[in-house]
Amino acid sequence: MDISELRQSVESEIASYTYSVHKEALGQPMSKEWVSAQLKEMLGALVDPAWRTIAIRDSVEQARGEAEPELRQCVIVADDQEGYELYYDPLAQEFVLAYSGNPPTTFNVRGDAVGCFMAR
Repeated sequence: MDISELRQSVESEIASYTYSVHKEALGQPMSKEWVSAQLKEMLGALVDPAWRTIAIRDSVEQARGEAEPELRQCVIVADDQEGYELYYDPLAQEFVLAYSGNPPTTFNVRGDAVGCFMAR
């Protein structure tokens, strides 16, 4: 995997992001202003991609502490400096949100880069 192209890929995803809400979704849609602010914040949070070891705690058992987390090499792509980091998980071929820490720890928020970042 060429991680040098990952930041450019995420920047393209941000630039082309279109917010849509499924017709059967519950609750109120987010405002255009909120979405725009999130995209701007995400651009500011992007970092130079780098390999990091993170703790995967995505299962119920892992989240409860009943099972050990899996340590996995992933690529950091964003850090909001408020406790959340966004990683690319090459094994799952998707992005994952993690709590900052040593090591950073996931909590089963996975998918596209923008969607994961906005889930903070």
